[in-house]
Amino acid sequence: MKRLRMLCITAALTTTLFSSTVFAAQPTQNLLDVDKAVNMAVENSYSLKKLDINIDQLKNKYEDSQRNAAKYNDQLRYIQYTQSYNDSMKLNLVKARDFYQLEYKYAIFQYTNIKEAVKNELTFNIYKLYSGLVSLKEGLDVEQQNFNNVEDQYKKAQLQLQLGLVSKVEVKNSEAAYTAEKAKLTQLQRQYDAYTKQLNQLLGVDINTKYTGFTKDNLATSAGTKNYDDYVNDAFTNRVKIKNDNEMISTKNIEFNFVKGIYSNSNTAEYKVAEYPVEAAKNKLDTDKIDISIEINNLYNDLQVKAKKLEPVKKDYDSMKKTYDKALQSYNLGLISKIDFDKATVGLKAKESALKSAQRDVWLAQISLEYASNAGADGSTLVTANN
Repeated sequence: MKRLRMLCITAALTTTLFSSTVFAAQPTQNLLDVDKAVNMAVENSYSLKKLDINIDQLKNKYEDSQRNAAKYNDQLRYIQYTQSYNDSMKLNLVKARDFYQLEYKYAIFQYTNIKEAVKNELTFNIYKLYSGLVSLKEGLDVEQQNFNNVEDQYKKAQLQLQLGLVSKVEVKNSEAAYTAEKAKLTQLQRQYDAYTKQLNQLLGVDINTKYTGFTKDNLATSAGTKNYDDYVNDAFTNRVKIKNDNEMISTKNIEFNFVKGIYSNSNTAEYKVAEYPVEAAKNKLDTDKIDISIEINNLYNDLQVKAKKLEPVKKDYDSMKKTYDKALQSYNLGLISKIDFDKATVGLKAKESALKSAQRDVWLAQISLEYASNAGADGSTLVTANN
């Protein structure tokens, strides 16, 4: 398959998460660091703690089944020398001796893997909220500046009206623009506050915690050469679903072999009953591989789309930067007003915010694809499916 140059994000990370004393001169500074936020969310996650409890309980049951195995083994040896011995009794004792151990061992393997997927899902959710927060904060800052400019124009129009320089209609138009920008600013602030509360819930901190900034917001891009087939092959090796499916096939094959040791005739009901779970496990593996291939394909295409969108956004920024530089020069020469220069400043900041947002979109698409080709980030789905 044709290779695609994909863009991923690399960023320099700073070392503070929630620091009210980052600098002595800034006692109210409260920066949010995404990587430390992830660590905090993982540490406080109820789902992960519940999985740990489940795994510990399964380990205890597995140990109990191992201790009980000797008892059933003694019974097996005993019934072989009695007249009441039959294949049905032997199979029941074999199941009691071996099958419980196998099932508990598989369950431990299964939920230990699922825990990794839950952790990945939690991490990715933090990344998404963090990225959304940064974009909203940048948009909010741009809108605040834009609102300030519109407010200045409205106040100027009011003064000009008193001097008879503009009409009442012009002032009304200026007032309408002011009202519209104020509503837009309020809406963005509400969205930002909602994202902040969602993030705080995942972190396990006070839901009303506010942040003054972010330690990772200016993302750079670099090229990658991994193609679709590489991602699919990695997923077939690394995904929790696939690992658990393969382990299930192995477990059911072992159980089937025990049954075949007693009922070797493939026409017997016992043989067929024991064979069915093996085939069902194989079918599940095939189905999950198809689902994962589709998932990888969608994520891969999404990354391509977002990567292609980045180039025109970068050109828009470069064009606006030239416009801003000209406006700055004109302002310094006294050729344009401060209001006109502020418009150019807001325009540049808006294009810069759009560029960073597009870069974060590429980064999130890349992260999503990486998770999908490794352990996966579908932990909640896997837990629900196995409860």
